[in-house]
Amino acid sequence: MKEVKVARQDWMTEEVYQWAVLEEQARINTLSRLRRGGKEAIVAIKAQHPLNSDGTPGPEYEQRLQKALAVGHELEAKGLKVSYITFGGVHEGHKTISLANAGQKWLIDHGVESGMIHMMPVVFSGNDEDRMAAEMFSEGGEKFSELHVVMSAGQWERSRLYFIFCGWQPTFHAITFLDAKPNHSTVCELWGPWAVPGFAKGKDEIARITGEIRKKHLEAAMK
Repeated sequence: MKEVKVARQDWMTEEVYQWAVLEEQARINTLSRLRRGGKEAIVAIKAQHPLNSDGTPGPEYEQRLQKALAVGHELEAKGLKVSYITFGGVHEGHKTISLANAGQKWLIDHGVESGMIHMMPVVFSGNDEDRMAAEMFSEGGEKFSELHVVMSAGQWERSRLYFIFCGWQPTFHAITFLDAKPNHSTVCELWGPWAVPGFAKGKDEIARITGEIRKKHLEAAMK
């Protein structure tokens, strides 16, 4: 792979400069995949707890699923075959139905063929969701030309950085949820120790952060 060159500005630390290089490499990777003209696309839907008591997606999660379906229809209108990814294990709201399964059922009920939905029914951190989507896009090779991610507006900063870390710049579709206090805060994502500040410290810190978030979700799911 050709070495990526990025002009280093005088305020950049070595860690920040390496992120600038990763960002440019991710842009090149994504543009190259798009220009190859693959006939398939992925729409990854970041999960959200809690589910309703009947096991259906709660309002914040449903809003994301609605957006994902609209994005899928737009991609199909362009002639692309669309695969969806749903994430998440058993979490708050229901004791037996996983977030991934609830999302899958919602999509099927709204006309998506079950074979086009890839369920990942394990409790992940948001970083894990991004990693799994990036891996599916990478492993699909040239058949996938586009990667789309649907999530809350409050997740945008961390998710974008993590995808850059994985080598891609997907198209994001951010949902602004106002009906209740959202589960993701832009303030916390920008200044919280598990988010943007920690990312600048490198891959070891990212791995530690991801583990902490995963642990938090696992503990919540067991309550």
